[in-house]
Amino acid sequence: MMNMSPTLGRDHRLRRRRDIAPVFQRGQRLEAPLFSFRILRKEEPTPRLLVVAGRRLGGAVTRNRVKRAVREGFRLHKEAFAYLDTVVIPRKEATRLRPGDLSERLVEEFREVSDGQRNPPHERGLPTEEG
Repeated sequence: MMNMSPTLGRDHRLRRRRDIAPVFQRGQRLEAPLFSFRILRKEEPTPRLLVVAGRRLGGAVTRNRVKRAVREGFRLHKEAFAYLDTVVIPRKEATRLRPGDLSERLVEEFREVSDGQRNPPHERGLPTEEG
């Protein structure tokens, strides 16, 4: 089931330090050609996203364009990120792609590097955000 809402709702964003810190502290790091992912498995299926676009990507316009493209890819393919809190850190090479292509590559690269991380953690007996 796809939600075709034109925006990424608040419940799908990592916004508070208490939600973000565990992803960096205990989350798994996944590296792909255009993105670095940090993921933390959780019990609830609602995926949440944070995009970290540092100045090394370019000026504000470029960084915002990349962040919008990443959020759009996430919004259109939320099912790929179910049961995860995800931090996406785009690499400089990501600025060379058009926004639509960047959205597609986000999902492609995530699926390649995640390799089954999307299943509910309690079904695999893996540690979750609680420990």
